Formats: sequence, structure tokens, C-alpha cells
Amino acid sequence: MPPPAIGRSPEDPPQAVGETNAAAEYLNTLYRPDDRLAIVAVGRYGEKPKVEQRVVMARAATRPGYQRFLRHLNATGHDIFVSMNPIRPDTRSREKADVLEVRRLQLDLDKKGPDSLRKVLADVNAGRLPGPAAVIRSSRRNYQVIWHATPSAWTPDAAEDAMRRLAGHYGGDSSVSDVTRVMRLPGFRNKKPERDDAPVVWTPHNGGPVRPELFAHLPPPEKAPPVRREKTDATRRELSQSDRDWAYVKDQLRRGTQPQRLVAHLEQTRQDKHNPRDYAERTVRKARAALGLTQTRAVPAR
Repeated sequence: MPPPAIGRSPEDPPQAVGETNAAAEYLNTLYRPDDRLAIVAVGRYGEKPKVEQRVVMARAATRPGYQRFLRHLNATGHDIFVSMNPIRPDTRSREKADVLEVRRLQLDLDKKGPDSLRKVLADVNAGRLPGPAAVIRSSRRNYQVIWHATPSAWTPDAAEDAMRRLAGHYGGDSSVSDVTRVMRLPGFRNKKPERDDAPVVWTPHNGGPVRPELFAHLPPPEKAPPVRREKTDATRRELSQSDRDWAYVKDQLRRGTQPQRLVAHLEQTRQDKHNPRDYAERTVRKARAALGLTQTRAVPAR
């Protein structure tokens, strides 16, 4: 990280926990003290977001000194996020294989937030959906719903399938359906320019651990129809974004661009990756090796 450089009524959650001590209360409520969590800070103070990650014990993240540090980051233009699931003790990265076990499911409601949340809570009240552990209001009209999971009952693939079903049925963001996801940590301000510095608050709903069969009735997510392409004598494979990144990095290295700048660029532009920083560093290192450049440790390895 850079140095100290729901409510049950969607519009106005009456029982939401505000900013004072909210982060520590949230962490103490949802996590075990010895959980290793990824705390991610996204700096909004420049032209492009800057992402930094630390892996810390939940008990350490709740201490007053660490909370002061996070509040300082937030006050100086950083958004603060926390991983939904704990990280294994032998790693500091956040790939799928690094997740210790599935402890939580999430649903991000960012399109028609209040309407979608009403539908979720109506189905909870009617017994069609298990009660969540918490609901977070991440901005004025955006919400996140969190369920506790029974770890022994879930594989990562099963959890991601359930989260895609939830997103498809309730109008959520289907891209927020991976077990490595970080979500906003309550108690701070939303620093996205279009979010008006809205406070991130949460409401405990006290739902217990859930099992896969409680979501099996939800329809599977719709698959995008296949794209038809005209056949030609010289059919070429469509380049992926990673292919384009590779070509761009090699071209820029040939032009003399500093590796650190390329790492920062890839990290900012490839937020679709589970670990943007690791992806950026590996791409630049491999491109330098492919070009036969000197192996100076200008790009730090993690």
C-alpha cells in the first residue's frame, strides 16, 4: 500500500452501522481472528487507480493503529477493500489456489440497486432465499449482500456457480462472482469520482452458514450466444487481451520504456485479473527475458 501518502429498507437502512468503528465491528463479526485476509487499497488520487495489497491477520486489521492507517489512506483518496475468503498461510497472493476455503458468497447490486435489494429481501422473508449475514451500502444506491458459507459443503467452482446464479436472477454484477474477490470494507468513504464520497455502511442480518442446495433452484446464468464469423481462407485466431498486453509490453521495452512504468500500466488496466500486480510483473519479466534484456531487478518479484 502507498505510505500514509441494509438496510432492510434499501433507501435508508435504519440499523446500519455507521463509520465510527464500523470496520473493526464488521471484521470481528464476519471473520475469525486468525483468518489471513487480503486488504486492498485503490488510490484514486492520480489519473489512473493505483492498487496495493497486504495480507494480514483479521485480529491485526482490527487494532486501533491499523485502523488509523486505513482511515488515513481513505482520507487521502484510497478506497479500502477486504477479501471475502481467507488466504492460505503459505502464500501472500490472491489466486484461486490461494484461497484457504470458501467461507462467504457475495452479490453485488450496482445496476438497479434498491429494486434488486427489495427483491432479495422479499425472497428472504418468503423463505425462497436464505438470510444473508450482512448487507453493505457501498454508495447512495449500490448494495452488496454477503452470505456465510458452510466451508465443508462448497468447492470454489460450486460457490462461483451459485454467485453467478444470484447475479443473474437478481440483476447483480456477474463479474463479481469469484472466490478471490475483495469487497468494500465498511467504515470508509467511496472515493470513486462518481460516488460523491458516500459512506460505506453495513447492516448485520445474522444469517447462518448456507449450503449449495439452498441456491439450486435459481436458474443458471444465461450464456452469451456464440459469435458468428464468416469463414475465410485465412482464418486467424482472435487475439486475447493478454496477447495484446504481451505485444504492447515488448514494443514499449524496445522503445526504452522503464519496466516499472509498464508494470504500473498493466496493473491499472487489467483489474479483471485475480491479482493484477502479479500478472503485470510476470508479463514484464517474461517480455524482458524474451527480448534478451539485462535481468536487473527493476521489477520487484513477489
